[in-house]
Amino acid sequence: MSVLIETNLGDIVIDLNTEECPITCKNFLKLCKIKYYNFCLFYNVQKDFLVESGDPSNTGKGGESIYGLLYGNEANYFQDEIKKSLRHNEIGMVAMANTSKDRNDSKFYITLKSNLGELNDKHTIFGRVVEGIEVLNKINSTFVDSNNRPLQNIRILHTIILDDPFTDPNGLVEHLPNQSPKFIKDKNDNRFEIDDDLDKENRGKTKEEINEIIDEKDAKSRSELLEMIGVLPSADIRPPDHVLFVCKLNPITETEELELVFSQCGTIKSCEVVRDKVTNDSLCYAFVEYSSKEECERAYLKMENILIDERRIHVDFCQSVAKVRNNQNSLKNFLTKGKGGGGLDRKHILNKNYQQESGTKGYDYVTGDDRNLKKQKYNEKDSADRDKRNDNRDYKNDFKSSSNSDNRHKDRNYERDYNSSHDREKRSDNRDYKNEHERRRDDRDYKSEYERDRDRDRDRDRDWNRDRNIERERERDRDRDRDRGRERDSDRGRDRGRDGERDRYRR
Repeated sequence: MSVLIETNLGDIVIDLNTEECPITCKNFLKLCKIKYYNFCLFYNVQKDFLVESGDPSNTGKGGESIYGLLYGNEANYFQDEIKKSLRHNEIGMVAMANTSKDRNDSKFYITLKSNLGELNDKHTIFGRVVEGIEVLNKINSTFVDSNNRPLQNIRILHTIILDDPFTDPNGLVEHLPNQSPKFIKDKNDNRFEIDDDLDKENRGKTKEEINEIIDEKDAKSRSELLEMIGVLPSADIRPPDHVLFVCKLNPITETEELELVFSQCGTIKSCEVVRDKVTNDSLCYAFVEYSSKEECERAYLKMENILIDERRIHVDFCQSVAKVRNNQNSLKNFLTKGKGGGGLDRKHILNKNYQQESGTKGYDYVTGDDRNLKKQKYNEKDSADRDKRNDNRDYKNDFKSSSNSDNRHKDRNYERDYNSSHDREKRSDNRDYKNEHERRRDDRDYKSEYERDRDRDRDRDRDWNRDRNIERERERDRDRDRDRGRERDSDRGRDRGRDGERDRYRR
């Protein structure tokens, strides 16, 4: 016995335990039949625990059972039907959300995690989800407020009974609607409604146009959600259309050098290489702002994949609104209804016939690299040191030749002067050698920086691939276990039916 629940995130199929819990299943089926659950919200979403619905007041404090609707408030609550064979051992178990013992009405919950032993022997488990686990995962990942209420309204749109073994109680016909009720939104509810029903808008449109409409609605819903949680100042804000995003920069590339390279495409209003606030190290990306949209488009076509400081850069249109967040005057210019904004369309840009210079992609910009200049200085310093050492050797030979003179006292003074001068020159040579050794070590460390970056990228890719393979194996194991469980339940149902036929034949 099954019920199909249509939500604005997808469909959920629930198999009911009609033999173990006949009173609870009858209550649920008859409420679905009179469309009692239509447009009820999933008002309580506790991540990796459960999701609750079934209250038309959408507060968790209302709701009536089918017995209360037919026979009055005295019959509103019905008793629990807790069975030892029914446990909260998997995702998608459906149970009554009673407030205490034997106080069940219309509210129910669906588990979002397996092995919830703390709920056993407290709630009546009357079904389980057999189709629509991905819908439960979407509900589980939604944003909620401090009261576990989703920031976007997730509703039950329709309930369709696939099989009902129970006869209708007296008086139920009076509660059956002639047609499905129409949705009327609460005026006090300012939360965004997820609406996937595009049948009316899609009539006469191609598949590409329908996909574009869906993308626009998804983008609008994400923008409104980001506005609700305070990430965006306005849902209608758009990124600037004259700013380029540049990434994969070399850490040694400076703002002035990048501005010099990009200035050949137009007038640059601002250029900034983003740096760490603590260490002031380059984060290897930058923003370049041009004075016009046309210049930005030209730079997008011309500067992609060029070589700057031994790195192939990547350029794209800016998608950031951080600079206009705290500036109200600029904020107005980037709204959809304002003068500017809207960003750039790659298809539109690439279809334009720009006259691009030949060999643009092959331009190599090696700015800010003064290693050749440093090498020249080192060579000059070494040449000067060699000349100085040669002069010292000549001075020493002259001193030795004069040691045979008659003025021994004067020779001793010469020898003393020579020794002190020789010590000074030796210390100076040691300092020069030490400085040169440190410079060479810095150059070696600088070169190894590229190797460290390369090894770090390789390790990150390897870890990502390994985690992805592990997750795929886990998904395959879950799917296999779920299929085995369905086959086992199917065999049990077939055995019960065979036993019932045998007993009936014996009688």
